[in-house]
Order: sequence, then C-alpha cells, then structure tokens
Amino acid sequence: MKTTMLFIGTAILSSGAFAGIHVENVTRNVETKAQEGETRVTLVQDGKMRVNATKGGAVVLKGSSILMIDDKRKQYREMTKEDMKKMAAGAVDMMAKMQERMKNMSPEQRAQMEKLMGNRMPGGMGGMADGKPDTWESKNLGTTATVEGRKCQNWNLIRNGAPFEELCVVPYNTLPGKEDMQKVFKDMAETFGDLAKQMPGADSVSKARAEINGYPVRTRQYAPDGKFRPTETVMTKWVEESVPASTFEPPAGYTKMELPHRPN
Repeated sequence: MKTTMLFIGTAILSSGAFAGIHVENVTRNVETKAQEGETRVTLVQDGKMRVNATKGGAVVLKGSSILMIDDKRKQYREMTKEDMKKMAAGAVDMMAKMQERMKNMSPEQRAQMEKLMGNRMPGGMGGMADGKPDTWESKNLGTTATVEGRKCQNWNLIRNGAPFEELCVVPYNTLPGKEDMQKVFKDMAETFGDLAKQMPGADSVSKARAEINGYPVRTRQYAPDGKFRPTETVMTKWVEESVPASTFEPPAGYTKMELPHRPN
C-alpha cells in the first residue's frame, strides 16, 4: 500500500461549490516520448477521488474507505480504515517473523533475501538484515523544467541517502480546482495518518512527500546506478469539470466480494 500525504481545506468543499477535476497522466519513454501502457485518469469532486489506472478497473477513495472496482469481473471490494489497520498489523507481524528467520541465515543468504523482497516490503521497509526501516527525505534541487507547457520545480525524494525519484512539481495555486484536490489529500492524511505510523517507514515517506508541497507534473525514477530509468510519468491534462456522483459508487449490478484473508 502506497503511503498518504497531507494538504488543506474542509469547510469550503462541504458546500459542493467546486466543479471537480479531471487529471490525466501517462508513462512514456524519455527519449522517444512514446506512451507505454494505459492513460491513468483521476477524477475528483466533493472530497472523493477515483483513479482509473487500467481499462479493467478503478480505485475510489471516499471518506474513510477505499473501493476497488473490477470491471472485467463486475465485482468490487471495500476496504475500511479498520480493515487497513488489520492489514498493517499483519504486515508488521510478517516482517518480524521474517527478520527472526533471517537471524540464522548467512550474510549471503540475507543479501539475496533483501534483493528479492526489499522493494516489496510494506511501508518501504528495507534494511531487512538489521531490522531497520527505510529513511526518507526530500530535497529542493534548485532547478526548473517545462513539462507539457508548465514550468515546474525539481525535487528529489531520497531513500536511505540515495536519490529514489525526481519530481517536477507545480504549486497547487497554479492549478484550477486546486481546493478539491487539496481537500482529498487532507482527508486522506487525517483518516490514514495514524495507520501510516504503524508501518515502519511509511510515516517517514509520507512526511518527505508532504514537504515537496506541490503536484508532480513529471516523475522520474532513479536506477540503482544513480541514472534515470528509461521511462517517466507526466501529467498531460488537468481541467475543471463536473463529475457525476455515481462515479464514486460501485456500478449497478456489480457484486460485492469479501477481502482476501492473510493466512496465519
């Protein structure tokens, strides 16, 4: 589960005075600019957010719950704050058991395990050999770029002292309908902030991202050798438009499925 961030505003949006926001992001090859994969569409209105990452499904954040919609199977699952607390507790327990097993491994075996699992640890938990979570920080690089016609400020997100991502961000006050987007992220932070504290490393990365304080119009990831990976994610569209309330509800006729249970 990816981490949450913090932002602003409550009373403004409760009146439903804002039109809503339609945002599109694409992943493309840095050199050729050829798009790779589907366009990710984000729709926001009245404190709710829907992200369509593929043609076959979507994720909806509303209040203190998350809906995961599967269009291919015409199913959906709902994850509440209590469900996420249980998942966090389970992930921490799993990590503790894994670290206990690794005490009896050779240095070579531990290194291999970290290589295989490090990037998939919940909450950004790396450093499995010494049991320490990843540390995160952000740094303003003092440089700018122009992405899809928008001038942006370059920041680095740094993990364990090494650059992890470069984000070129624009201030929220330069984007139409900014109040709606800020409201969503503020509510997410209030709802899931205490959850992030349960996950080693998650609170750290959340704070580091919040310090960047802007919306990334371009994101580039670093490879282990310190060079950029060959792809980048860019924002190609941000407009105000009215979003129907039904967008944030399970589609009619879809079956609600139970969340999968982690075996003990």
